[in-house]
Amino acid sequence: MSFANLDQRLESLLDEVSARDDIHSATMALASGSGDFRWAGARGTLSPGGAAATPDMPWFTASITKLFIAATVMRMVEDGELALEDRMIDRLPSSITDRLHVLGGENRTALITVEHLLAHASGLPDFIEDYPGKRSAKGRDRRSLVEVLLEEGDREWSLEETARRVRESLDPHFPPQELGGPRVRIRYSDTNYQLLMGIVEERRSGSFGRVLDELVLDPLGLEDTWIPGHPRGRGPRGELATLYAGREIVEFPRFFASISDLNSTSDDLLRFLKAVERGGLFRSTATWDRMQARWSRFSFPTDRAAIRQPSWPIEYGLGVMRFRLPRALTPFRPVPAVIGHTGSTGTWLFHARELDLYLTGTVNQITAGAVPFRLVPKVLRAAEQARAR
Repeated sequence: MSFANLDQRLESLLDEVSARDDIHSATMALASGSGDFRWAGARGTLSPGGAAATPDMPWFTASITKLFIAATVMRMVEDGELALEDRMIDRLPSSITDRLHVLGGENRTALITVEHLLAHASGLPDFIEDYPGKRSAKGRDRRSLVEVLLEEGDREWSLEETARRVRESLDPHFPPQELGGPRVRIRYSDTNYQLLMGIVEERRSGSFGRVLDELVLDPLGLEDTWIPGHPRGRGPRGELATLYAGREIVEFPRFFASISDLNSTSDDLLRFLKAVERGGLFRSTATWDRMQARWSRFSFPTDRAAIRQPSWPIEYGLGVMRFRLPRALTPFRPVPAVIGHTGSTGTWLFHARELDLYLTGTVNQITAGAVPFRLVPKVLRAAEQARAR
């Protein structure tokens, strides 16, 4: 598929997004599924006063990591080590699961399955973004965990602490959903994916990082993808792009290592998504089909925590997002849908099937989670126009 003169438009779009005052570095890469088109660009500096950002620089992926977690879980499902129907309480110790989901005085924890966690359909609160609610004891800290980290600095964090925060301070949003029902309510929650990693570790009696290496990273040769503090193979390619909160530098290596959020490069991420879709990772194409068999739409944000989380019109399957602008916003020429994942630091990894175009990038800014949903449609429109020439 030909994309004549697309490079120039992509350079302009990257200039446009990096011109924002809060964007200190940015990179973007595109590749066609056929391999006949590839483009990558970067702007800004890796650190204040440091070297220029480059297209092959490693960067913090944020919640793109969830697609890697889901891929690991689904590989284990293929091998019979886990089942989507497995109850969480049967896969994790009671010290983690005890009364984790109590709503209206009713303990619904036993209803939560692996599939609920993958689909964000458990109703469990987000241990990072949600604010303490009515279950929190009077006089307790009312900040979200992300606010605590920004104000007090880096620290290690365990699954036990996640469970304690959810159990003692946060309120569930809704009951675990009937997954075969006509409408499945979902709410984005990092807690779900921390629990999934805990389930993987319990099943394999080892660290999630080791299982990720064995089932995903090593088979695909993703040498430039690693958990912070645990580089693989020859080590990271170069200096990691600095992460910002506004104009302040964010340095949370211990926290990010604790929750296993990944660092990677654009090349590795594009290779990963292609392998997920084109049969290079899963034993059967039915696995990827199952991850997309049902799309549920997030609601409009109605509280301050939800403002920073994925919401309408984004849809979610099992560890994978689908994003398409509503037809009302593009009445004359709809923008192609994309499938993949984004992260709260302005990261994205998508495939536009209609164009067979893979897209990834980051702006390394925790206040810029909405950037991908504004930038990607512009990139797709430019690609459509270039293809038409």
